[in-house]
Amino acid sequence: MNTQAKRDILRKEEKMGNRLDKYFDWMAVLIRKVLDAEQFSDKDFQSILCDKENKKYLNLRCKFPELICESGTFKSIRRMDLKASFYERIKCTVMEEDVYSMQLLLYYMDRAIEDCFQTWIGFEDDVDSYNSLNQNLKETHIGIIKKVKCKWEHTTVNNNLRGILSKFYFIDYKKCQDFVVKNIVLDPQMIFRGEKKLFRIAISPVTREKAVIFSDPYERKNERTGARQYLFRVEGIANEDEITKKVITNIHKAGKSGADILVFPEMLGTQKMLERTIALLQKEKKKCPCLIVFPSIWKKTEADLENENKSAVVLNGERVLFEQKKYGDFWYSKDGIPIYEDINREKQDQILYVIHIEGLGRICILICYDYLEEENREKIIKNVCPTLVCSPSFSTGSFHFKILSGKYFDQNCNWVWCNTCAAEHEVKGQKEENFKIVGAITTLSKVCDLTEPGTFENVYKGRYACEKEECEQCIYYGEISLEARN
Repeated sequence: MNTQAKRDILRKEEKMGNRLDKYFDWMAVLIRKVLDAEQFSDKDFQSILCDKENKKYLNLRCKFPELICESGTFKSIRRMDLKASFYERIKCTVMEEDVYSMQLLLYYMDRAIEDCFQTWIGFEDDVDSYNSLNQNLKETHIGIIKKVKCKWEHTTVNNNLRGILSKFYFIDYKKCQDFVVKNIVLDPQMIFRGEKKLFRIAISPVTREKAVIFSDPYERKNERTGARQYLFRVEGIANEDEITKKVITNIHKAGKSGADILVFPEMLGTQKMLERTIALLQKEKKKCPCLIVFPSIWKKTEADLENENKSAVVLNGERVLFEQKKYGDFWYSKDGIPIYEDINREKQDQILYVIHIEGLGRICILICYDYLEEENREKIIKNVCPTLVCSPSFSTGSFHFKILSGKYFDQNCNWVWCNTCAAEHEVKGQKEENFKIVGAITTLSKVCDLTEPGTFENVYKGRYACEKEECEQCIYYGEISLEARN
């Protein structure tokens, strides 16, 4: 192919991209208008959708023959249909300020663009990433995202605008202004090679030995209030070489057992450990889980200005897909005084990475306190709509984790919690009850047996309940069925 031909193709692709940008921009405008009107009712919407003789429906069908068939079903819109005149008609509909007409238009726009969108994006690489499909996020505070199916997803009972969309969904950033979502789309063939009946999850608590070296509490003036406060940091990892060996061993074991994802605890990692592990995995080329949530790395910086606690997600043992930061300020009490984890002093926009995989839905990482903290957890679950949340933890408590395990089944969200028995050293044997369990994997599916106790959850025994004398190859498994009920 000559240079000119390549340029012509690029121009055509650019034009198509611009046309689709406009399409999703107008969808975002419509969503914003409908939300601000605070007038959505599923009962009202269905009355318009089902009555093909009502005036609003007939007017819309007449105005948008590209979207709606005479029978009332949607049309697959074509590239040639995305003209200036088409977008002008959408603009007119918006200016009419009829909420019900805008809802109906959204319904058809959502479904009509699916084929065109899939043809345009393709899968040149195994990984794609974007913030939102629309370009007017700052103006509308709406981020539109392609919806991927989840094989354990049940019908959700809702009465909101998101319920009328089928192929795409949205995040309302007016409800979550303090963070932004970075979307990572993975080719489903990376996990679904052939007919796959189970999604296999592994967790590894790694060790029961003392592992993390914490500082003594230190004093600093709060920059915002001027008052004194007390903080702590992570100074380093004890026996780093030994922990690295255990991490690598458990990656190999999980890969050999067919695990699709492996989750490690919080705080047991270092940058050196991560680099050594990836280098070895690349060299040995042994089978390993597609996704590895590496032990989180606590990064100490000069004057503690930019300290971080972050979990790296490793793809196929080859590279870091992203690093998810922890944003919640964990604290413990000493002599009645709160001692806070010294991270995020320089407040920045919080970034939440979400992995999208057709068949599995949406996966995100919420480190320990980021999941425990109610406002943060609710905001993410109800607006981002993950179907699997992984929570690495270094915790001296287990109660709050245990009672939260099935909280979001109504949102089709499974959950993985991985703690470490090493945390017990921080309370010096005073809380044995808290270390009888060290992790949990929920297993909501479409074939759950409602009469069988424990069918929705696996809980794993910790330091004071497990029967292992040594922590060699300490790894637990849970499986989520991907089958549908007959």
